[in-house]
Amino acid sequence: MLASNQQKRQQQPAPRTQKQKQKQKQKQKQKQKQKQKQKQKQKQQKRIFLCVALGLLAFEVVLNTAIVLRASYTEIDWRAYMQQVAGVAELGERNYLKLAGDTGPLVYPAGFVWIYRGLWAITDGGTDIRLAQLAFMAVYLATMAAVLVIYSRAQTTLARVHPAGLVLLVLSKRLHSIYVLRLFNDTVAMLFAYLAVLAMTMAATERQGATRRRRRWLWYDCSTLLLSAGISVKMNVQLMLPGAAYIWLRAGGAGFVLRQMALVVVSQIVVGAPFLLQFPREYLARAFDFTRRFDFKWTVNWRFVGKQVFESAEWARALLAIHLVLLAVLGLLVWPRRFSRTSARSVVEAGIARTRIWQRLGGRRLSLSQSLQRMPPVTADEIIAVVFTSNFVGVVCARSLHYQFYAWYAHMLPLLLHLSHIPPLARPLLWLMIEYAWNRSPLWPFYSHTPPCWLRL
Repeated sequence: MLASNQQKRQQQPAPRTQKQKQKQKQKQKQKQKQKQKQKQKQKQQKRIFLCVALGLLAFEVVLNTAIVLRASYTEIDWRAYMQQVAGVAELGERNYLKLAGDTGPLVYPAGFVWIYRGLWAITDGGTDIRLAQLAFMAVYLATMAAVLVIYSRAQTTLARVHPAGLVLLVLSKRLHSIYVLRLFNDTVAMLFAYLAVLAMTMAATERQGATRRRRRWLWYDCSTLLLSAGISVKMNVQLMLPGAAYIWLRAGGAGFVLRQMALVVVSQIVVGAPFLLQFPREYLARAFDFTRRFDFKWTVNWRFVGKQVFESAEWARALLAIHLVLLAVLGLLVWPRRFSRTSARSVVEAGIARTRIWQRLGGRRLSLSQSLQRMPPVTADEIIAVVFTSNFVGVVCARSLHYQFYAWYAHMLPLLLHLSHIPPLARPLLWLMIEYAWNRSPLWPFYSHTPPCWLRL
């Protein structure tokens, strides 16, 4: 009897394990089906996005061609640009104090000089306006292509804009005017800036492995050089540096941030070397002048504060303080929690743990090593959201915005609208309000509230 009871007990668990195995198999099948469905959805979304992107690019080719052929060219700064670089091209002048045009002295870094020196050469000293317009049409299309690829790199709902939202990219009257009718240097600077963001997303999507890791650092170096190239054309690209520094800290640690900043400085020295070797003080005083005063007559923002407040030094210092506070809020709260899914303390600790000095010390503090292990990898969505919001906060706190400065963030508006808490149906209305503000001249003081209201939303 005892033997038979033992045999029964041994035989009882067998059917239970089989049931468990069957349940596990069913769960695995369900997971596989879900993964297949997700892959199919992703493929469909990519196809739809590709069709929309190609359609938008084709539309832009036709539209920009029609604008160049039929719309009248507007002379604002192009002639002055050509006069400023003519001194370098014809006389070999290296003193920035002696380079000027109809609108004033040359105030842009050396990258601007070399690029517009090339345009001066191919347009016969700037007289062939049609060829110059075609060149800026190419800049516009290249910028649009880079922006569309950036949006396509988004992998989650954090930065994935609905294809219908991309239509806003091609509807701006002011943006087309800035590029192909007025030939501003802001357009060239932003092309380098968007290419830099694209290179960052390429680095984030590289897989693990020794060769992949080297390629990832090369992509980051490439993005830094492109960002520096944008700064060398116009300094507004510096507004992206705080967001880029946060990404560098997340990706490679505190030492990597210093390395990338050194790369920016060295590349600026190389670009400006012909001027720095002969007239360094004159070059730095003009090309990187942070104390310039702006004319209230042409500003788009802050008109409601009045001319006296706008031109005061106290107002400039207040805007700088607000900018720094907002960057601190983003860096300590918004970027880590919403975009990185972690805390600011963990980001800093992981950044310290990645440095070579800390690794040589052997990682004595366990909390830093644990923060590094728990830290999620940098994603393309995080890069896009962080860099775009960093740039936008700088635009909001800018002391003055002229009409051509709309190019600084116009292509970012679909993502900024997506990141906001505004209902989807209300987003096009806000975009129309912004577009109207940038197209109205002279601007009503009421509409100069638009950027601060944007930030509040």
